[in-house]
Amino acid sequence: MNFHLATVEDMELIGPTLPSTDLLFRLFHEEGPRVFDALPVRFGCTCSEERVRQSLSIYSAKDISTMTTAEGRVTADCQFCGAHYDLDPATVGFEAEEVSGE
Repeated sequence: MNFHLATVEDMELIGPTLPSTDLLFRLFHEEGPRVFDALPVRFGCTCSEERVRQSLSIYSAKDISTMTTAEGRVTADCQFCGAHYDLDPATVGFEAEEVSGE
């Protein structure tokens, strides 16, 4: 445990009596901590079918065939938002056909 943190009472960590910025400065004043204005947290996934296609554009038709499922599709899942993309293998990769409203 950090020696500085050992000097903090439980109520100082969870209670309203000491603002968190004051606690930060009290514990780490020698390091010169800086506190920035709070920013709201918001959902920010920018995935799209176009971005998935773009990421697959470096692969040849042979490479795409190894990524094709038993159902004859190429699938991708966004690890951030959970979106699922189901693509025709003929329309992805650098040898792809033109996409026409799958």
